[in-house]
Amino acid sequence: MALGAGKRSLAGQLFRELFTAMAVPALSGIVLGPLFTLGIWQIFRLFLPDKEGTVLSFTPFSLIICAGFLGASLLLCFLFAIRFISRTNILDVVNEQRKSEPIRDVRSWYLPAGIFLIVFGAAAGYGHPWFFKAVFGIFSPVWANLLYLSILPGIYLIILFLVILGKRSRKHPYRKIIPRSMMKFQGRQTVNNMLIMTLLTARACFAMFYIPLLASGNFFATNAWEKDFSMRLRADQDMPDREEIEQLAEEYRLTVENWAEAPMIVLGEDGTGEDIDENGKYVYQYHEVISDCIAISASGYEALTGEHLDLSPGTYDECISQDSAYGPDTGTTLITNMVTGAALDVTYGTFHYSHTLSGFTVLNDEDFARISEGLDDSWKETFVQFDADDADSPYGPEDEYRFSQALRERLVAASSGAGMDSSYYSRAAKTYCDVHGEIYWADNEPASSVHFSREDADSFQFWSLWKYKPYFRVMEQNNFFMNMAILFLTFLFMAVICYTAALIISYTRSITVALSNRQVYEDLIHLGAGNEFRFRSVRQQLSKIYSLPTILGMTAITLFFLMILFANDGRISLSEGVGMGVCMVIMLILGAIIFLFYRRTLKTVCRMLDIRTSRV
Repeated sequence: MALGAGKRSLAGQLFRELFTAMAVPALSGIVLGPLFTLGIWQIFRLFLPDKEGTVLSFTPFSLIICAGFLGASLLLCFLFAIRFISRTNILDVVNEQRKSEPIRDVRSWYLPAGIFLIVFGAAAGYGHPWFFKAVFGIFSPVWANLLYLSILPGIYLIILFLVILGKRSRKHPYRKIIPRSMMKFQGRQTVNNMLIMTLLTARACFAMFYIPLLASGNFFATNAWEKDFSMRLRADQDMPDREEIEQLAEEYRLTVENWAEAPMIVLGEDGTGEDIDENGKYVYQYHEVISDCIAISASGYEALTGEHLDLSPGTYDECISQDSAYGPDTGTTLITNMVTGAALDVTYGTFHYSHTLSGFTVLNDEDFARISEGLDDSWKETFVQFDADDADSPYGPEDEYRFSQALRERLVAASSGAGMDSSYYSRAAKTYCDVHGEIYWADNEPASSVHFSREDADSFQFWSLWKYKPYFRVMEQNNFFMNMAILFLTFLFMAVICYTAALIISYTRSITVALSNRQVYEDLIHLGAGNEFRFRSVRQQLSKIYSLPTILGMTAITLFFLMILFANDGRISLSEGVGMGVCMVIMLILGAIIFLFYRRTLKTVCRMLDIRTSRV
């Protein structure tokens, strides 16, 4: 413009360059994205025995989303370009790259204030639902989620403090004066970028943490099951008996061992329901029947576990999983026979750890027999447990997996009606509401979300929420990745995108710093500064760009995850500890990648500034 070029010709050239710079990599990503997804999917399939049942499909709609995102990005860039090129003052355009970005004086209180804002934002953002419920008795308002935003100024203050002040040497207070001064007088955009890099690093770690924590929980849970196979068999449906199961196992060269079974009944139990009125206030109401109570006798518990219990009449014990985030149900005072209406007053005794019997109620034998009188078969079940020995099988776990598939298909084929209910649908509560002319809340939900059909047998929702889901160790372990593959892929993509974006921003900002301060480093040569001094100055500046966001992001998300895990049940379980250990290893790997990327960037910047890098 200063030389007479028209805005229209400049705009056309600028638009062409922007389109080329954005469209080419974007289109390349759209083409390579499916191939990348297919590669990750093939890695998942290495851990799945049922490879024929795992199919990856692509839809044209995904390409439409990609094209829409590219179009929106180009539109925004073109709008900013138009605003830039339409300035009337030519000198503003010419001197755009020469503008300084000074940072105001940084105070010593920035560091404690930043730490406080981060801790407050994380604690208040995560804990505000409990606060509003405990203090005001109301459901947390939507605006309370904005409390998380205080984390942003907290990170910003910490970055400012560490970049501008940091740890100064008393003996050599001016040793880092050059990089510190550059950052102070020209580093506002750099600090802004470092804030974004911190958030991207934290988000990448957050996405990566999800997989090991979930996988470790599944691994420890399934290995803690008392038997390889556990299932609830309804008495009113054509379920397989021991003879049929043993014959099926023989077809897959397996031997059934350690068979144990016990009768169970489904009753109704009382409790206080929690609801929210139209004003968002919590309302509590006592119900004589609020949910199902799956009961077994003390002798049945002994048959399943080998542990003898001495239960007094009118007393009940609870079974819970050792890694459960919830304690035993201690508030039940009344259990009801939903056919005859007979009720039994009970009081809580103690709890017993059992993974496969988690959620079951143990009654005194006499109480169990008395409350069972008059129940029809639709309220009766048999709980079965056994192990499978694959010593005679040439394929080992593969035969056991195929046997578990065949047995599961047999159970699904025999189930109908109430046998296809979801886990949160209470038949006892439904019966109670019908008797008293009330509307059961689940009846207002779509039928497909509370009652399954056989066509749903292969869906993730059915596998997760079927009330009579069998617990087969080999199937649970092998199908875990298949059932969670979509979530794994989603979180992995999130991590890759965030992590790559952080690396790109750090590289771009490093190059920008080098170009902006080229004249400064040339002047240092005239002032007598040697190669070592200039190299140290560049290294100190670039190292902060890379290290501070990485350390802050990883530290913040680790502490946030530990806070969540501890807040769930007041402890860090063994599986959670192992999962966090794996997360630490992942962070070390990510940190090593960032360090290698930083070393490469440092060489590039030094080459641009004519600084020798023999030590890099």
